[in-house]
Amino acid sequence: MHPDDDVPVRAAAMFYHGQGDYAERYPDVLEPFTRRGIRCTVTDMPGHGRSPGKRGDCGDERFLDALITETMATMGNLPYGVMGHSMGGLLATRHLVLAGKGLLPEPAFSWISSPLLRPGNGRSAAFRTWVGWLAYLIPRLTISTGVTPEMCRLNNEEDEEKALAEQPCNPLWHRRASIRWGLFLLKTSEMIEEEIGNASETTNLLFTQGSDDPVCPVKFAREMYQRFPNKEKRYCEIEGMLHEPFAGVGRERLFSALENWLDDLEPILAAGA
Repeated sequence: MHPDDDVPVRAAAMFYHGQGDYAERYPDVLEPFTRRGIRCTVTDMPGHGRSPGKRGDCGDERFLDALITETMATMGNLPYGVMGHSMGGLLATRHLVLAGKGLLPEPAFSWISSPLLRPGNGRSAAFRTWVGWLAYLIPRLTISTGVTPEMCRLNNEEDEEKALAEQPCNPLWHRRASIRWGLFLLKTSEMIEEEIGNASETTNLLFTQGSDDPVCPVKFAREMYQRFPNKEKRYCEIEGMLHEPFAGVGRERLFSALENWLDDLEPILAAGA
């Protein structure tokens, strides 16, 4: 997603989408970035959007790390950021931990949106055990995530009618996750829980969260935000919003927070001009 032709590219960013999500949802969400000269790259994971593969089966950790390497190779010497929503917020947090440990270059900035910090939240105590077994027996078996549009955004009547009309015929959206990918997400959340203190301290962080999010409950967001070691960090909790504060009624409050944070990033962007 490129800045307009008359806007110089001053930085680059990698954005991780959510489970069942796809890249083409995000041009409007990322417009505040491209307008300021930040080129954004979003890749449909395997089994998502326009990428091939069984719906919901994202491959494995090796594929993810190869994708990161390939995406970052396109950024050259520009200051770069890492961003993500929901599952993508979890993966972006993983990226920050790996960077803090010296396994990836340290990002200049990061936006974490409603991260899926507890993939097994609401599941039984035996869930983690049987997922581990099934991942070896039938790794590509997919199960429903249980996430519905009603859990994600507040719609007015017109938006609701449009969403209901589009949902059944939208081939890019789904609510599936494979057992092996689910196990990877569980392991990632456990790793982050143990190692969040190693995340990149120099990255300027924005963490946004809807206060009434049923998918990624706010109590986990508040606790994790406090543990980020970033010297420059900002938490924005948007009252009454659900899992996607950038969509539906009230989204202007999310974009206002983004604009204010991006104003503070100007010195970083100026350095990349």
